[in-house]
Amino acid sequence: MNYPQAFQDLVDCFKRLPGIGGKSAERLAYHVLSMDKKYVDEFSAAIGSIQTKKCGHICEGEICDICQDPDRDQTTICIVEDPKDVFAMEKVKEYHGLYHVLHGAMSIMDGKTMDDLNIAS
Repeated sequence: MNYPQAFQDLVDCFKRLPGIGGKSAERLAYHVLSMDKKYVDEFSAAIGSIQTKKCGHICEGEICDICQDPDRDQTTICIVEDPKDVFAMEKVKEYHGLYHVLHGAMSIMDGKTMDDLNIAS
């Protein structure tokens, strides 16, 4: 039996998450269906409110908190692979410049080229 397209789309979205295979994706999709609508709306809103703009870091507006900070060194940019790298660098509290997040790395084996990365911004 084939799933309705909307349900299959949800399963497919979960399958894109790291460590989630087909069966786990189905279980998560069924769980979402059983959740209270208010919680599903909150969950959806939380996902929708996460943005990556100019620098590629997670933010709630057009410019992230780090880029807005006037005490940051505006002449230095650290290029990182993922937002989690920004958080790791910030925990050390030694770097005071800006960041640019690529959202991935080039990989010939995975078919990822420069066009797949956040370079243009």
